[in-house]
Amino acid sequence: MSLYYNDHAPCGIHCKSCPGVRIFNCKGCREEKGQIRNFPVCKTYECVTNKELKFCYECDDFPCEKLQPIVKFEIFLPHNSKIYNSLMMKKLGIVKWNEIVEEKMELYYKGKKVRYGGDPLTLKDKDPNMYAKKEK
Repeated sequence: MSLYYNDHAPCGIHCKSCPGVRIFNCKGCREEKGQIRNFPVCKTYECVTNKELKFCYECDDFPCEKLQPIVKFEIFLPHNSKIYNSLMMKKLGIVKWNEIVEEKMELYYKGKKVRYGGDPLTLKDKDPNMYAKKEK
């Protein structure tokens, strides 16, 4: 596998973007064998390694329930990007994805947040007719 293999967890999380690296001094899911400190071993890590895969996107069941987003907690933002990251790795390959992932994660974490239920400004730009009725 490429030299970037350890920079990405099996689920698609970009390890350098994960707060566990800073908060718990985690060295990445692969090196930690899916377990940070006293937390349980990650079920996604177990699933991928038991199937002898490198990434979730290689699985016939991808995407599955193990990749569903975690909501409410800002610290878990990396978990909410798993499917997007996995699809980009599958599409571009890990080397190309690794070249742009930090820029993409910067946009994701610090960019304009979409409000729950959609962002009216964004939706208005996409479908001005839908909002023209409400504004009258």
